[in-house]
Amino acid sequence: MAMSVPLLQGHKPEWALLRAHVSEIPNFGAQICGTRIGTAVRATEVLTTLFPSAASSRHGLSLVDLNCGCPIDLVYRQGGGSALLDQPSKLIKMLKGMNYVSGETPITCKIRLGTRDSSPVAKKLAQRIYDAGDVQAITLHGRSRQQRYSRDADWTYIAETAALIKALKLKSDTIADTAIDKEARDKPDVFFVGNGDCYSHIDYYNSIDQGNVDGVMLARGALIKPWLFEEIQKGQYLDKSATERLDYIREYVRYGLECWGSDELGVATTRRFLLEWLSFGCRYVPIGILERLPPRIQDRPPPWKGRNELECLLGSSDYRDWIKVSEMFLGPCPSDFHFTPKHKVCKILLS
Repeated sequence: MAMSVPLLQGHKPEWALLRAHVSEIPNFGAQICGTRIGTAVRATEVLTTLFPSAASSRHGLSLVDLNCGCPIDLVYRQGGGSALLDQPSKLIKMLKGMNYVSGETPITCKIRLGTRDSSPVAKKLAQRIYDAGDVQAITLHGRSRQQRYSRDADWTYIAETAALIKALKLKSDTIADTAIDKEARDKPDVFFVGNGDCYSHIDYYNSIDQGNVDGVMLARGALIKPWLFEEIQKGQYLDKSATERLDYIREYVRYGLECWGSDELGVATTRRFLLEWLSFGCRYVPIGILERLPPRIQDRPPPWKGRNELECLLGSSDYRDWIKVSEMFLGPCPSDFHFTPKHKVCKILLS
């Protein structure tokens, strides 16, 4: 995800966020966050001009997604992210403009239930987005902006919204069968995706079956447990050893250095992204020492001891231990190194 204005200004750190590793091509999409219609449309035009559709270019984008769910105060107050949920007309115009300039690259959007707990707007908004016909996928995160991540995702509401989209699809198909005008017949099918709290193959298949969605977006679950995709594919829990988990980190660092370079700047960039990941990965409690299944992403387990020293290190919530892990692969940190996890309120200074 990147902000539209810094992209248009040529801000190098922002463009670095959209740099794909070779292993991600051609399944690489860009999510942008815009506060104004014009900037979101121009950013989309730049991205899809520089990187045409993956369907026509090996190095192209598979999609451009509009962020309509970011809860961060700075973004919200400027009118971007989840603020768009309360400005449906502006949101629809933004998507329409993005779709107009994107060529063959699909436009998608990700929304939340609403900005306030007591006033969910996602159903009405999803219907308006669907009726406008400018997106090929809608992802619904089952929480409001006010909730952030403090409560379980509302999959009942997601299922109700999915049922609404399916009803609209059925109605559109019926109209398209008899429609004379080309626009009605060429309206793209809309893929509806649910998002929130998927942390195991059990969660995934329950979401597909009970949520009635076309797909499930994995977010924090995949950050905490990168082999979640493998568990879903195999339909079983995998008790990864500390050594196997360290191999994921080794591979991550290798990819980072290949993507950003092995010079001082490349090492620093790789370290920052690695530490962000470790701030999530430390929350994983090994399946082999859990007292009950299934694990829940919202659980905050009591202090636990790993089966060996490495497992204890990887499970530490102390940022100094994350630094130690990074130094295994990237060498000692500079004396003036700063690290502030994006999902934490504290500021960390390493001196």
